[in-house]
Amino acid sequence: MSVPDPYPLMTVAYTLEALKVRFGAENVMHEESQVTLKLQYPSRQGRTSMSLTIEQAKFLATNSLSAQDLLDQKYPANWPGGAHAQSTVPRPVQSGAVPVQFSLGKN
Repeated sequence: MSVPDPYPLMTVAYTLEALKVRFGAENVMHEESQVTLKLQYPSRQGRTSMSLTIEQAKFLATNSLSAQDLLDQKYPANWPGGAHAQSTVPRPVQSGAVPVQFSLGKN
């Protein structure tokens, strides 16, 4: 079951440009139905990659959520994918960046 797009009029191109302004053009990549962000903890060297669905990228482009909150998986209650995303998705690792796959929790 797919999650309905909360921003059906927002194009992917607009979403990507908004994220590039916010996180830096070199830190935002798009492939098919995913957006990959390269984020950095303030106290660490190197960047951590995490993958977002298009719906999550649109949410991030329209809502104030810091890189620190993303890395710490402190998502708001209305985060696309539901509240289960916070507890079921493995945390990103500092070295050897691994994209994080977001999906709906199983009932």
